Amino acid sequence: MREFFKSWRFKILLGVVAVFIGVMLYEASTGGLSAPNGLIGSLTAPIQQGASAVSNGVSGFFDKFLNAGNYKKENEELKGQIADLQQQIVDYEKMKEQNEQLKEIAGIKETNPDFDMEPATVIARDPSDAYGSFTINKGSVNGVKKNDPVITSAGLVGQVTSVGLTYAHVTTLLSPDLEISGYEVRTKDTGVVSGELALSQEGFCQMKHLSKETSIAKGYIVCTAGSSGLYPQDLIIGTVQEIKVQNNGISAYAVIKPSVDVTEVTNVAVLKSFLGQGVNIPGNEASSEQE
Repeated sequence: MREFFKSWRFKILLGVVAVFIGVMLYEASTGGLSAPNGLIGSLTAPIQQGASAVSNGVSGFFDKFLNAGNYKKENEELKGQIADLQQQIVDYEKMKEQNEQLKEIAGIKETNPDFDMEPATVIARDPSDAYGSFTINKGSVNGVKKNDPVITSAGLVGQVTSVGLTYAHVTTLLSPDLEISGYEVRTKDTGVVSGELALSQEGFCQMKHLSKETSIAKGYIVCTAGSSGLYPQDLIIGTVQEIKVQNNGISAYAVIKPSVDVTEVTNVAVLKSFLGQGVNIPGNEASSEQE
């Protein structure tokens, strides 16, 4: 018997009894449940919590399983609503763009009632072209023709150089392929506006065949002369940045910043007809536009 009191079993039993007595005394002193009930509650609480968690988990699983059909239906409805909203945004942007085009054309028409124009949007650009050529969404079905000028309310952009049924390719005034007779509005000096590779990298073009004694200066404005009948007179081309002497030392040229950023423009107007179209003014053959 003496050996039992010294064994580890007795020590464990003694510890359990001490915990039991401690719990009873604590419950009694706090005025809670009776000592036996409090002890039972303390011992069973973890089990109850575990059972509750399992029950809630099982309930949630079956709820999701049973309502999966409803969730799928709601998801499809939400997807449909999102698609409708996206289409509304697209329609709104199209309408907004059309309104902007019509306003711009109305502004041009106000000062040029003889202009017959077709609004167009840039739909593609050629990344390999250093001169900013692009494609528009209007073609022969819309009355667009090769050599038609392309403009905005700010001025000249370029010329239609090829036409498809529903699209057209535009070469900009940065390109050396275009040569446009132009004049400076103050001095009335005339020359040929054309592109050049090095200048095009800066977004500039040039008016060449000027006299070395020209009075043209920085800030002066260059417009179309309209001498060949391909372009109407007085379309703004751009502003003079500087005057330079040609390598031959005989003539000069003006570096011009176009009034329209042809590399960024998105909405344009194709000038299908205008007063004086196709009429070559005598005496201006030397500076007429190339077709």
